[in-house]
Amino acid sequence: MKIHQIHIRHDETEDRLLLRLSTTDNHEFRFWLTRRFVKRLWAMLVQMLEWDQTVRQQLDPVTRRTVLDIQHEGYAQQADYSKKFEEARRDLPLGATPALLARAKGKKGKDGMQLLSLQPLKGQGIDMTLDTRLLHVFSRLLRQAVAKTDWDISLGLHSGQEPPQDAAPRRLN
Repeated sequence: MKIHQIHIRHDETEDRLLLRLSTTDNHEFRFWLTRRFVKRLWAMLVQMLEWDQTVRQQLDPVTRRTVLDIQHEGYAQQADYSKKFEEARRDLPLGATPALLARAKGKKGKDGMQLLSLQPLKGQGIDMTLDTRLLHVFSRLLRQAVAKTDWDISLGLHSGQEPPQDAAPRRLN
């Protein structure tokens, strides 16, 4: 099962982001992301972006940031944002009602792949295996969706503090 499309939009009534993921085997997963969850998820996503070998091999913090910025823009430009999310009939393994996400975990994988686990407080969530390109695209979609909210938060790639190169995977609850 591979990711086919990712869609993130702000729902003004719920004041949450709706994340929809469709897969190549005709499944769709729906999740709510709150402001609080997004702020914590973002910190973890940035750390996952920094795990990339090309970024980590840079010794100078300024160079590391520059490489991350170049990667982010380069990979983000490769995605097709003009294509609308396909509203086809799909299987909804977790149900039609979006699950409210409460936990996320990022883990380094092999060959540049990373695992992003998104879980509600109760019930099933999903584990996504993302390559560097897809991680950057997902991050950009999240940034764009948050920019359309009135949450008054900015999701930047740099926190002003350089994490250790071999930091342990983060977990948020």
